[in-house]
Amino acid sequence: MKKILIIYAPFGSGHKSIASYIANYFQNVNHDYEIKVLDVAKYANMLGKAGVKGFNFVINHRKNILFSFIYDSTNNKFETLNQMNICKKAFDNPKIRKEIVGFNPDLTISTHFFGGNIVAYYNKLGLTNSKIMTVVTDYVTHSFWARYHDTQDAFIVANEIVKNKMIKKGVPEKKLYAFGLPFDFTKAQNMVPKEKLIVKYNLDIRKPTYLFFSGGSNGSMANFDYLKSLINQNLAINIIFVCGHNEKLERKCQEYIRKNQITNVTILGFVKDVYSLLNISDVVITKPGGATVTECIDMKVPMILIPGNGGPEKYNARYISRKRYGVKVHSQLGLVRLVKKCLKNPHIVATWHENLLKEKKNEATKKIYDLSSKLLK
Repeated sequence: MKKILIIYAPFGSGHKSIASYIANYFQNVNHDYEIKVLDVAKYANMLGKAGVKGFNFVINHRKNILFSFIYDSTNNKFETLNQMNICKKAFDNPKIRKEIVGFNPDLTISTHFFGGNIVAYYNKLGLTNSKIMTVVTDYVTHSFWARYHDTQDAFIVANEIVKNKMIKKGVPEKKLYAFGLPFDFTKAQNMVPKEKLIVKYNLDIRKPTYLFFSGGSNGSMANFDYLKSLINQNLAINIIFVCGHNEKLERKCQEYIRKNQITNVTILGFVKDVYSLLNISDVVITKPGGATVTECIDMKVPMILIPGNGGPEKYNARYISRKRYGVKVHSQLGLVRLVKKCLKNPHIVATWHENLLKEKKNEATKKIYDLSSKLLK
């Protein structure tokens, strides 16, 4: 039985989500592979834990200017020279060695460059002998992904644009596969019927439904003001606001809804049926995270993109705007104005939807599976 390690780092929820999508597909399609999913941060030392906490602080408090500055200023070969040393010092320790070396993977699929780096380091030491496939989880690349391309066997990227940028960074074309980003195969096939959800969430079918993600699985308090700006306009829409794991945000929203006797807004915590919610939605309001954007594209749901974390997300937003799958706004006022404009001119959303319908069926997860089988032979 071949062993496949699917490894990620929790610098943003997308890396974990995409890792789980790949694992779910493999486990459903082939029972001859032994699959292990591993979060490198779970075994991190003090430096690694501090890195994760620092990243989460920047993200949760929307320090997007700072994050973008760090992201852009390190996007060159010179700044990434010590990346492997940082990875070793932050994550290499007896606990994670025991997990990875003990499992002894034949193939490692990494959805964060730290995951691929640590396994490449163990390969170099002779502790493992694993093929390595790296999935670049946004609609843009960065020098961090390409720095140690000689230790990788394959890179999965979102499209030809990202592929060409990786080639310019020195990655051989033969290692690059523009498959698109993985999606949740099982949940996409097992959606709750629309009728049930309409009744469950008491939606008015005469009004368009706006699904509002508050900012990844952790949710962001910053988006509470964006929600209020919509509510205060008393617009003829249904709003489903997803708070993720942020219980404080959920309580705050519920209290606001109750206090102001709002009837067209549904507040949810962490949800597992994202595809079902997308299936009943006319528009999604979200920050432009790679995994979320991919889910919206897969389900052909137009997007209104609000300010996110900066860094790769600003490039994701640029991609969506250029493809005309939606529009980015820069403020609460901008969001209100755009929603009003869409309600007054329904053809705007209709055009976004028509553009999305032209997008090819997402077979990224299947293609990753097929390539993995090839690498394992």
